[in-house]
Amino acid sequence: SVLAQQTIPDSLDGVVYRGEFNNIARGVIDGNLIETNFRNHGELSRWNDLPWGVWPRGVGGRHIDGIGVLVSAYVDGVSPDRVETFDDYVSITSDPNFRPDITLNPVIINYREAGARTSPYSGNLWGWLPLPGFNNPNRIDPITLGSAPVPALSNDRDSWPEFWPDRIYEDDSGWPGTWNGRDGRFPSSDQESYYVMDDFSDLEYAVGLETEGPHSNLGVYYPSPLNDPTMGGLGLQTQIRLFQWANVLAEDAMFIIYRITNKSEQDQSRLFFSQIVDYGLGQDEEDDNASYDPFLDVVYGWDSDGLGDPTNAGESRYELGYAGFAFLESPANDVNELDDDQDGITDESRFLEDYQVLTSPAQIESYVAANYDADQFELFYGESIEQRPAYKAGIWYTTDENMDWIGFSDTNENGIWDVGEQLNNDVGADGLSPFDLNYPGPDTGEGDGMPTNGEPNYNELDVDESDQIGLTGFDLNTRPFYESGDNLRDDNWMFERIEATLFSNPDYVEPPTVVANEPFILFTSGEVELFSEDKVDAKSTDFFSTAWIFGDDEQDFFKNRRTVQNIYNSDYNFAQPPIMPTLTAVPGDEQVVLSWDNLSLDSFDRFLQDFDFEGYRLYKGTDNLLSDARTISDVNGTPTFYKPLAQWDLNNGLRGPIRVLGGEAVYNLGSDSGLEFYFVDNDVTNGKLYYYALVAYDRGIPSSGGDDPGIDPQENTFRISVDGAGAVVGTSQNAAMVIPTTKPAGYIGGASTSDLTKVTQGTGTGYATLSIAVEDMVDESKLYEVAFTDSASSVGIQRETTGYIIREAGGEVLAESDIFESSSKIVDGFIVNFINDNPGNIIFNKSGWVSNEGEENELFDLNPAQLDGYSTNWRLAITPDRDGNPTNFVRTDHDYEVYFVNPSDSTYRSPRILGSGFARFEIPIFARNLITGELADLFILDRDDNDELNSGDALFLAERDDRNRVKYRFMINILDNGSTQDIDPSPGDKFRISTTRPFGRDDIFQFTMRKQVIDNELASGSLEDIYVAPNPYLGAASWERQSGSIGRGERRIEFFNLPQSCTIRIFNIRGELVRTINHEGGFEDGSASWDLRSNDSEDVAYGIYFYHVEAPGIGEYMDKFAIIK
Repeated sequence: SVLAQQTIPDSLDGVVYRGEFNNIARGVIDGNLIETNFRNHGELSRWNDLPWGVWPRGVGGRHIDGIGVLVSAYVDGVSPDRVETFDDYVSITSDPNFRPDITLNPVIINYREAGARTSPYSGNLWGWLPLPGFNNPNRIDPITLGSAPVPALSNDRDSWPEFWPDRIYEDDSGWPGTWNGRDGRFPSSDQESYYVMDDFSDLEYAVGLETEGPHSNLGVYYPSPLNDPTMGGLGLQTQIRLFQWANVLAEDAMFIIYRITNKSEQDQSRLFFSQIVDYGLGQDEEDDNASYDPFLDVVYGWDSDGLGDPTNAGESRYELGYAGFAFLESPANDVNELDDDQDGITDESRFLEDYQVLTSPAQIESYVAANYDADQFELFYGESIEQRPAYKAGIWYTTDENMDWIGFSDTNENGIWDVGEQLNNDVGADGLSPFDLNYPGPDTGEGDGMPTNGEPNYNELDVDESDQIGLTGFDLNTRPFYESGDNLRDDNWMFERIEATLFSNPDYVEPPTVVANEPFILFTSGEVELFSEDKVDAKSTDFFSTAWIFGDDEQDFFKNRRTVQNIYNSDYNFAQPPIMPTLTAVPGDEQVVLSWDNLSLDSFDRFLQDFDFEGYRLYKGTDNLLSDARTISDVNGTPTFYKPLAQWDLNNGLRGPIRVLGGEAVYNLGSDSGLEFYFVDNDVTNGKLYYYALVAYDRGIPSSGGDDPGIDPQENTFRISVDGAGAVVGTSQNAAMVIPTTKPAGYIGGASTSDLTKVTQGTGTGYATLSIAVEDMVDESKLYEVAFTDSASSVGIQRETTGYIIREAGGEVLAESDIFESSSKIVDGFIVNFINDNPGNIIFNKSGWVSNEGEENELFDLNPAQLDGYSTNWRLAITPDRDGNPTNFVRTDHDYEVYFVNPSDSTYRSPRILGSGFARFEIPIFARNLITGELADLFILDRDDNDELNSGDALFLAERDDRNRVKYRFMINILDNGSTQDIDPSPGDKFRISTTRPFGRDDIFQFTMRKQVIDNELASGSLEDIYVAPNPYLGAASWERQSGSIGRGERRIEFFNLPQSCTIRIFNIRGELVRTINHEGGFEDGSASWDLRSNDSEDVAYGIYFYHVEAPGIGEYMDKFAIIK
């Protein structure tokens, strides 16, 4: 057959890849506002299994009670009265003169109890079952620590298999350790799932395997009697992908994509692909409604009063939205010599191998004229042939039938791809380019200038390269009609229903436009042909997809329908945000310390072919959806964006609010603040649960005007999953939940043991501080160094800090960045904060006459009378320009020394500058640049024209640039002493001008670290700091978590400032022991909770209680608190 890039072997290393009941796994997908259960046999949103069909996630209610997939067919069978054994069947069907005497209609399904067909003989399930090897059967639940296999999820690495059986190539062992994405070794969406199932277990039409004689009185059929007589069903294998994007435009939709392959030896010439959906809008289903729009291939449902009844007692009714399904991708017919999808191309295919290479406009135009309906092609794509990417690139491989694949950009025109040139679509079979995270190196087809299966916009990954037949059947009915008796399990009934609802059926009755009460829908596309995978040069794989869509109302629903279509038209691609950062949150006393990595800075946008990271936003909330932060609305008043707690962005001139969402909302790109990787939130209350999410965002592409909408900035999504009781069961890597609390009594945090107020070596004038982000990672054994890079070509040139390196002294580089920001990434648990100086500001406490030079008590003052050792009375004023006008001055970050010599030994005469007004006479004064060691020029402003340098005059300190031009640095005014007689400086007197200097290549900080400790003596002296909150307890505490669906939620009080290890005993006013709490808090937690229950787990009464804290080796403490009704 013509195989796509994903071929699953029959077996490998003893593992047989076929569906088995034991491989069934249940998972939850909640990557955007849709949250639902699903199973890896084609079923989603199973009724009565929380969560099912929930929207919006976390706060909404159920809308859909079930989704399933069916494949059915016409096949040639043998009458059961002619067959007693399998050999009889083979004998009959192998006869060259065999003519089928019966047509069978197998329907493959596995859909909750109503659509789960089981063998009446063995009890085995006959239907879709998942293959092994596509998830981790040994996955451990991170909360319960019990075995919990789930279908593979892109955001749960523990759910992935060791390798992917369908990704084994000559140059790859199955993509171990990476996600198996549709487009390559990466997720296409924010969250997705991938699994594979087959119908081999459906033995309804077999003979003699589970009972004597035929299993069915309808007939006998084997899809692969010679190659695999144990294979049942239709011999089909189906790969299923679920896609969710959390971008505000796509957060209300989920894509369900089916890839169906004929693994049998029989050609399947009359197949139908179908999907069923059971509506369940709220608990009360008597007021559900559904409607169908045939022009948009969409069905949608709503609740009459817009409210759903609660699932559990004690809960309130909840608002319902619109929910529906759009039919997107259909199987294709590439042999009927028709243009089924009306795109101007007849019988295009996603599995072509033999192409022509056309390299001139004339060749391309000639080929199109001979093989295409050019007018229809241009109408379908909305642009002329000349505007298609391949035409503009000047080379077209004709298997890229819609002309949108582009090879690498040969910038230097040497005919081969070179490092640094854009690969465009020419990324190879794994979809990764050198700029992508976790790039494993070049693979098959990468940078070869020719299209390869697995590359974007080509063959299987280009949905437009198929002659799709579209939706061919639809039914809108009710659940009782479909699920009555054995209807869904009865092949004859179900197939007759599929036939009856085909648009081509002469007796087809168009369903009512609206159905009330428990709507149930059926999508169908067919008939199509899938040849056996064993057949050469024949299509054995095809596709089918739908989108699950929600909306606040009808208008919002259809707006989302348009978004869904745009994503599909882009080959299931949507604007991608930067690489997701990893957030770390550490609780403190009335604070939360947040830190993150810098991987997002390396984000490469495949569409832009550029690095487009712009900044970070930090969000904070008190529920798992951060609802209290989603306060930025669009023009319709709909909450759309989150208000950041803090925001940092590159200092690159891209700043401020911009119009997004077609002008309906505003997004703030930042303020050119520069980046940070560390933040301390001090606006918190001890004991209260807070949720944080850190998102990286890109700059987007502004509209160029006209019909070009541009691309809005994209930011990461986040996920914080909770169970029915409101407990957090998982988070995305950029999200965290944290409860601030006191540290244990006697706690001393980790810190540096070194002086960082100045560089250990070098001339930079800034300083550094250290922040501890993860105390447990602090390493006392290392000597650390921080070095810098700068923009100067040599040490003596004014510089700008361009990056930093953190390393072990003389050893391993631990972190580095070629962008200088004010804080580093986390290294061994700490963050280095850089306080860097701007160049050229005068440091006045280190400028002036110098006393005790070189000593620890070195002193400076502009008035020499304030210093020992000076007889002169020249008071100075030093400025970087004259009268605030810097026209003739160039700022410098160098230090200078002006020193006086014996005039009999040496004198200095200023250079001549015509028309300058400077005096030229000998003076016993020289100036030196202390950074370069070179002499600087001095120019005299002789204000009293007496040809002497005295009070009231001024010196201009200057240097020459590389073109020998004089550049003034500073003006040194000798202040007028009035009537006092001048006392000139003596030989050896000197004054210095010190300026601020950014960190550069000559600067190094060296330091060591100290771990956190508990000081028992300090703890003993702080026992009186122990307290209870809230005190009194007035029926509730602000930090108590409210239940999502179960009971009233928790009740608790907190004990704070406890020793690391202690026992708390709580007594009532009668002195009776009510509860004993053993506290083992470690270094991070100096608090303990009490759930207001006794040792017998009974709720305690209101009143006064006493508590006694006993800490061995430290001491005891007693106090009281009150619980008030």
